[in-house]
Amino acid sequence: MNSVWPDAPNDDFRSLFKTHPSPMWVYDPKTLKFLIVNDAARDLYGYSHAAFSVMTVLDIRPAEERERMLEAVHQRTDMETAQRWTHLKVDGQTFEVLTYGREIYFDGKAAILAIVQDRTEVNAARRQVDATQSLLDSIVDNLPVGVFVKDMAKGGRYILFNEACGGIVGLRAKDVIGRPDEAIFSDEQTAILREQDRLAFDAATTVGFEETIHARDGVPRIVKTAKRILPAPKGQAPRYLLGISQDVTEERNVEAKLAHLAMHDSLTGLPNRAFFSESIVKQVAAATPEKPIALLYIDVDHFKDINDSKGHAAGDMLLRQVAQRLLQLAEKNDLVARLGGDEFALVLKMTDAGRAQRFADLLLLSLSVPFDLDGVREHVTCSIGIAMAPEHGGDADVLMRDADLALYAAKGSGRSTYRFYQTDMRLEAERRYQLTLELREALQRNEFELYYQPIIRLDNDGLSGFEALIRWHHPTRGLIAPAEFIPVAEETGMIVPIGDWVLREACRTARQWPGDLKIAINLSVYQFRHASLLATVVSVLDETGLLPERLEIEVTESVLLSEVEQSLSLLRALKELGIRIAIDDFGTGYSSLSYLRSFSFDKIKLDRSFVAGMETDPGNLAIVRAVVGIASGFNAVTLAEGIETEEQLAKLRAEGYSEVQGFLLGRPMRREEAEARIFSEIYPAKALRARKPAHG
Repeated sequence: MNSVWPDAPNDDFRSLFKTHPSPMWVYDPKTLKFLIVNDAARDLYGYSHAAFSVMTVLDIRPAEERERMLEAVHQRTDMETAQRWTHLKVDGQTFEVLTYGREIYFDGKAAILAIVQDRTEVNAARRQVDATQSLLDSIVDNLPVGVFVKDMAKGGRYILFNEACGGIVGLRAKDVIGRPDEAIFSDEQTAILREQDRLAFDAATTVGFEETIHARDGVPRIVKTAKRILPAPKGQAPRYLLGISQDVTEERNVEAKLAHLAMHDSLTGLPNRAFFSESIVKQVAAATPEKPIALLYIDVDHFKDINDSKGHAAGDMLLRQVAQRLLQLAEKNDLVARLGGDEFALVLKMTDAGRAQRFADLLLLSLSVPFDLDGVREHVTCSIGIAMAPEHGGDADVLMRDADLALYAAKGSGRSTYRFYQTDMRLEAERRYQLTLELREALQRNEFELYYQPIIRLDNDGLSGFEALIRWHHPTRGLIAPAEFIPVAEETGMIVPIGDWVLREACRTARQWPGDLKIAINLSVYQFRHASLLATVVSVLDETGLLPERLEIEVTESVLLSEVEQSLSLLRALKELGIRIAIDDFGTGYSSLSYLRSFSFDKIKLDRSFVAGMETDPGNLAIVRAVVGIASGFNAVTLAEGIETEEQLAKLRAEGYSEVQGFLLGRPMRREEAEARIFSEIYPAKALRARKPAHG
């Protein structure tokens, strides 16, 4: 039925048409001319009412749409349903509209009413939605982590599965969509994933999992997944499960490598101290009288000498070879660790009571085979301390202390041996600790005293000087010999202040003696390592006024093994001051004599062990004679110590030695006795009268 436009519409009706927000017009289907256009249409298209009055509906359409428009008007096809059209604005811009047509009578003639809906904003919104969806799809597909969604109402079928997920399982994402787990994974893996889904459904929050899956290429992958149920509309049950997966295989491999590095020694590949500390606690706790364990602490003997003389590369090579020999001797369930430096530890499962001793014997035998350090053969020994659990200790700290005490005892026994822990070792350690405490106070309490042993010249049997030797007058233990407290002083660092005191006291005393007498002082290798030694010597000489040429410093061969260049530089500096340098205990230390070419010693002191045996041992006599030859070649004075018999004295005189000292010629004596001896040699008649009793 056609609608009728009032022939004479009232003002209200015309006003409603004119101001209606939807663009509208009425046109003549025969001439296609606009008969009336409302304000909304004018605003949308940009034409004035006057312009519309001379235009047809074809003028607002691009050329390609006009034929279709004519057919639509002729067939009245746009009367039944809304039609999509492309229209033109006054500026030539095209835009999409939706038109609704209706036949009416206008001014008594058939006409068509057209109502226009501008689709610009709708289309823009739709494009924005499409673009957003495309962007989201692109983001999801390109995320570096896997993202998937399962429809649990349809058996857990995947409705979203991005490319990262496909990369993890070795499938294309499109081959997974619409399929459940059992179509992708093994039965075992499917069961694991289903259990995870159940836990995620039961939980109110995100649930995390980590498992190893086998991809289609057969390579195991460690996958970390977080799963969460997506909220459902109100009144509906949840059905979608969101999952985010990440392949952490490389990350876990790196973590495993870092953990291995943190618990293993980089040089030898053995477990390190941290690993050992954790393991020993567990192993000691599990040890029983029926299943005991043995803890062995091992030190490579004189490793520092090798490191210093041959270089750190050779030292590292040696440690690696020692580690290999330890591994060759150990069994599968034993623990071999490197604690640091040249220290190793072993934990042995005691299959029988004698295994620890057998292992120690085999280790000493194994190390007796020379090591090959880049073509250089090197002989190495070790010291071993052994403690048993639970016999010696049911606590890891106690057991480690006991093994350490046993190692200390092995070193004290001459090295290249082993010792089992004994109770008296702990008592000795406690005594040594107490001695350390008292030693720190001894210097402050003036408990030290210097004794002086005469040094005799063989050319005239007169005094050449004295060697200063320290004694400790302990308030309760009495006189303590240097051999007992000097090692403790060296271990604790007290040797430096004690050595400084000896140097100062000896120089102050010698300053009062006749100018031709010298004072000899022993310096420890630990004093040589101290940076202040040279400054201390200079200060003491300035303070006491002793001439440098009257001071004789004695060093052992071990000084030449500790930071060789530094030691030689210090010796040269001391000699430049005018101080005489003597090599002490010659023949008992370093096997090489190359250091004699590096430094010109003023005196060579033959060790007392060669003097004692020269009358019965041809080898000792050969060394006694060789020292004279060596000293002559270097223009050095020779001194033999430990003279106890007239026969020894005569033999050394005959061999051409310059100086001697020993109990035969004078024991170490207090200062007063030493000065009395000096007085007696200078003024023998007066000394004799002074010793005779006076007659009244």
